Amino acid sequence: MNKEELLEYIDNNSTAVANFKDKVKADQQAKNKKRQPAKRWNDARIERQVDKFTDQFISNIYDKLSRAIKANNHTPKERWIKFIEENELLDDLEESVSMIDFEEE
Repeated sequence: MNKEELLEYIDNNSTAVANFKDKVKADQQAKNKKRQPAKRWNDARIERQVDKFTDQFISNIYDKLSRAIKANNHTPKERWIKFIEENELLDDLEESVSMIDFEEE
C-alpha cells in the first residue's frame, strides 16, 4: 500500500481526514483574518496550505504504520488493512483528530 492508497482507504472508511482538513482550514482562515489586509492569503493559497498539512498528516500515519507492520514494497494491501482493522486504528485516528487543537502562535 502506498500513501495515496492509504489516504483513499482512510477517506472511504473514516471521517478523520475530512475532519482534519476542516480543522486546518478553520485555523488557516483564523490566522488569515489576523494578517494585515495587504498580506492576506487568497482562498487558493489557504487550500494549498490545507493540502500541505494533510499530506504531512498522511505521511506521518503512513510512516508509523509502515514501521509497525514492518512493511516493504511487496507487502500486500490486505496485510495493511488487516492490521488497521485488528487494532481499530481508524477509531483511534478519528478520536485523535477530534482532540486536535491548533495553538495560536
